[in-house]
Amino acid sequence: MAVGAVVVALVLTGCGGETANDDVLEGEHVTVLMFDNRFEYTEVRVPVGGTVNWLGAGANAHNAVESDEEWSTESVWGDLEQFDGDSAVVNYDKGGEYVFFCTFHGNADGAGMAGKLIVEA
Repeated sequence: MAVGAVVVALVLTGCGGETANDDVLEGEHVTVLMFDNRFEYTEVRVPVGGTVNWLGAGANAHNAVESDEEWSTESVWGDLEQFDGDSAVVNYDKGGEYVFFCTFHGNADGAGMAGKLIVEA
């Protein structure tokens, strides 16, 4: 059974170059689903130059905005409202830790629909 789990982990890593547990997603190019009133992951880690595909996956409008407004899905998507299937790929060229949130269901203090993005140098 343990060998099967290792094989599955290797296959998943090879397919997308990303690893995840319940709350943390890591990789060079990752996708975060924006469900109704929550992000799929509350912590996302990418290297400098990495990307996050913020993908709508619910009936309600969502977005991802950095608490200091350094970046947002609106700058890529062209609208603050993203719905099921709407995709905004944001490239991160500057290292740091950023609080992200949905302006409809969270706030810049990290409450509600929010999380942390770590861009590693």
